Amino acid sequence: MRSSLALGILASALALAASAFDCKKAQVAGHTYDLSPLSREITLESNMTTPPTLTSTRYVLNPCAPLKAEPDSVPEIDRCPGGAWVCRSVTNFKKDEKPRITEVNAVAGKSSKDEPVLEAKTSGSDKPSEFHWIMKGAEVEKAVWSTDIKFVCNKSAKDQDLPTVVGFKDGVLSLEWAVPAACALGGGSDEKPPSDGDKGKEPSESSGGGFFSTMFSLFVVISALYLVLGVMYNYLIVRATGLDLIPNRAFWREFPYLCSDFTQHVWGMVNGRRRGGYSVV
Repeated sequence: MRSSLALGILASALALAASAFDCKKAQVAGHTYDLSPLSREITLESNMTTPPTLTSTRYVLNPCAPLKAEPDSVPEIDRCPGGAWVCRSVTNFKKDEKPRITEVNAVAGKSSKDEPVLEAKTSGSDKPSEFHWIMKGAEVEKAVWSTDIKFVCNKSAKDQDLPTVVGFKDGVLSLEWAVPAACALGGGSDEKPPSDGDKGKEPSESSGGGFFSTMFSLFVVISALYLVLGVMYNYLIVRATGLDLIPNRAFWREFPYLCSDFTQHVWGMVNGRRRGGYSVV
C-alpha cells in the first residue's frame, strides 16, 4: 500500500517536472529559443498625478518562473497570489500619509500548474523573428486577466534591457521586449563563412556569359523594333499589304544569295592562299 502510494507520488512529481516550462529550451514553431538570460524578477513602474494624490502602478514579472513569495512583513491582503508570474499593484500616495495599496492581483499565473504559451506566425520553415508569450491570470469581476509579451529578435540590444509597457486594457497587459534572447538558436547548415580571400568581394557572373547574353538580348530587341516599326511604316505610309508589309522585302529576298556569294568569295581567297598564290596555266 505504502509502496504504491510512494510510486504514485513519484510518478506525479516526474510528470510535473517533465511538463515544467524550460526557459532555456523554449519551443516556438519548431525552433528553440534560450530565454534563460531573462530569468529574473523585473519591476516596471509608472506614476500618474491624481491630485491630491500620486498613483503608482507597478508590474513585477519573470518570464521563466513564478515570482518568489513576498516576506511575511507584507500583509497577506497586499500580496500577489501564490503562483503568479506577473503581478500588478496600484499604490496611492498622499502627503503626510502612509502609502495605501488600492489594487493587487496576478496578471499572469494563479497556480503552480500554470505555464505560458508561446505563439508565432510563421511562413514555411522560417525562424520567427517575433513571437508572443501569453499567460492567463486571476479572474476579476468575471473577466480573466492575462499578459501578452511580444518578444522581438534584436541582436544589437542587450538581454539586460527592460520590456516596454504597451498598455493595460480590459484586463490584458501588453508588453514588448526586443532582446537577443528572442532570436532562435542555431544557423543555416548550408551557409559557409567567406574565406579571407573572398571577404570584401561582390558576387559576379562570368564575364563571357554576361557579355554574350547581353549582346543576344540587344540583338533580339533591335530586331523586334525593326520589324514592328517597319511593318507599321509600310502599312500606314506606303499602304502596303500582305508580304509587302515586311520592311526591305527585296533585300531580305536576296539576302540568302548574298550570303552564298560572300561565302564562296571567302572560300576562294582561303584556297588561293593555301596554294601559295600559284594558278594552273
